[in-house]
Amino acid sequence: MDFLELENKYIDLILKRCLNFEQSKSLMIHLDLKEHMPFALKIKERAESLGISDVCFDVCDLYEYHDYLKKTSLEDIDDNPLLNRSNWDLYAKKGGALLFINSDIPGLMSDIEIEKQNKATKIREKNCTYYRSNVTKYTFPWTIVAMPNLAWANSVFPNDSNAYQKLYLKIMKMCMLTEVDPILAWNEFILKSNYYKEKLNDLKITELHYQNGLGTDLHIFKNADASWINLDKTDQSGHTMIANMPSYEIFTSPDCRYTKGIVYSSRPLIFRGVVIDQFWLKFSDGKVVDFDAKIGKEALADLIYHHENANLLGEIALVECDSPIARTNLVFNTTLFDENASSHLALGQAYHLPIHGAEKMSKEELDKIGLNSSPVHVDFMIGTEDMNIEAETQYGRKLIFKQGRFYL
Repeated sequence: MDFLELENKYIDLILKRCLNFEQSKSLMIHLDLKEHMPFALKIKERAESLGISDVCFDVCDLYEYHDYLKKTSLEDIDDNPLLNRSNWDLYAKKGGALLFINSDIPGLMSDIEIEKQNKATKIREKNCTYYRSNVTKYTFPWTIVAMPNLAWANSVFPNDSNAYQKLYLKIMKMCMLTEVDPILAWNEFILKSNYYKEKLNDLKITELHYQNGLGTDLHIFKNADASWINLDKTDQSGHTMIANMPSYEIFTSPDCRYTKGIVYSSRPLIFRGVVIDQFWLKFSDGKVVDFDAKIGKEALADLIYHHENANLLGEIALVECDSPIARTNLVFNTTLFDENASSHLALGQAYHLPIHGAEKMSKEELDKIGLNSSPVHVDFMIGTEDMNIEAETQYGRKLIFKQGRFYL
């Protein structure tokens, strides 16, 4: 298989369909690892050929970031260039497109004290306040894509000398780059996804009851007017975009005030480079009131208790258990892929898009309709092959998910 041809398809898919920007618009490319700069330079060259003259690189190498925190005392962590996110605000404010080249390294930050990570995060957040308050409103086009690294590949394909190549090929297949025309393939998938999205919206769902063999027995509530959204989104300039590549989810925002019951994770969660696995959360009156984890309990506790409103839900997402990513039977150890292999929820910030006019509401107005506001948005996977979801709809109670698949 010609990787160069697939890589060129990847670049065109990112620029022409995911970001879908017009000529002369700006582009910021953020990289998790310096090793992906050759790929970023190819994107820059292609973008310039499409008429985009303003291209900026924003690099925060995860290994350098780890080493900085490792050797620096808590008191001395300051405005290091590795923590600077001002480009995110600069390009978001001028309506530029923001491309994030994701490359997780599972477990990298497991030896860094939580207090150091929290301080570094607060420093990063203070110089990208516009970006953080507008990213879930889709004020500007943005997308997250993946590139492999050897440590990540070895976590997916342990003891395999071809792990890197295998992971790269999986990424390309999951993004439909092996199709003759990936953009056409995604547009056709969107039509299929739209069918389920429209069915869900017609039901005017106000409550979902999740149950499965892991022990999940959870009730989630939502405003009947909160729309279900799929991968085909529109930014505030009216341009269609795909925020995550790949994306097989249909999602909405819950009313975070009333969640109750217990939910069990079905796949690992990577939070700031720390693996959290085999965990459960118990909710009452919307909030997490108890939890446990066999792996990463301290990191889970930090997420829940040390980030404003991260003990409340911000997203409901439905993904069939036989999605293309699920069919690989692999755990990818990164949210971008694992969340598209399993129905999932998110703690923290809610998306504004499902509620008409929410992007113009004050925090007090958002609170009144139960739309969560938080500095974090952390997806965790709960879907299984025996997951059933019963919904309260305008037509009465109805089973909408049966044995891990849509039942509409």
